[in-house]
Amino acid sequence: MLTFIKMEFLKLKRSKIFLLSLIGAILPPLLMFIAVTSFDEGQSFEMLFANVNMYMSAMFAVLIFAIIISYLFGREYNEHTLKTMLTIPISRGKFLLSKYLMFLVWIVILTIATSLSTLILGFAANLDGFGIKMVVDSFAELLYANVLLFLTFSPFVFVSLLITNMVPAMIGGAGLALVNLMVYGQNWAPFVPWVCPYLIASGEISQYTANISLSYVIILATFAIGLVISYVYFKKTDVTI
Repeated sequence: MLTFIKMEFLKLKRSKIFLLSLIGAILPPLLMFIAVTSFDEGQSFEMLFANVNMYMSAMFAVLIFAIIISYLFGREYNEHTLKTMLTIPISRGKFLLSKYLMFLVWIVILTIATSLSTLILGFAANLDGFGIKMVVDSFAELLYANVLLFLTFSPFVFVSLLITNMVPAMIGGAGLALVNLMVYGQNWAPFVPWVCPYLIASGEISQYTANISLSYVIILATFAIGLVISYVYFKKTDVTI
């Protein structure tokens, strides 16, 4: 399985999608940097990290993850390499699992890029309140939110297997980002799978009357449903050239 992950990284060398995803991960810190430099007072590292984490995990990551999912699972169809891949003595289940693991590794890399760029831009903006613990806690918060968000994207795997074109994924990701924007702050926000990861990681879910356990159940249920339907579809559907 590690061989498959290495192969995926080798494929990224020939594609611009990884670079584009990195740009997308750096965009929230850049926008927040522009915002904080527009104000003379009341800005700090902690506020910068908090705002970046919110916009990244609740909006930008939704669109980026949808595109990554479509790329990882759809390119094997679009480039007609899936037939060759399946001739290797590995089950379709392990093949899907390797893709999921690659998606998770990709998310970790983007999380590091977001936090690191936030730190650099914070120094560039000459902000106050820098602390190692604050940076580590903010990184852990963003990573936790992104990992929970990763679980909610298993239904997109099924969509990517069903429709290999990246356009539906981009539309779906943009649509979810807008939904998150409208849902955030509403009483039923903890029940929306793509919003509650940020609420849980940031601790904001305590401001709602919903039980945090129910939010975890919704996330895990979304993951399980997407995983099952994508596996069944991939397992039962013949690969066409």
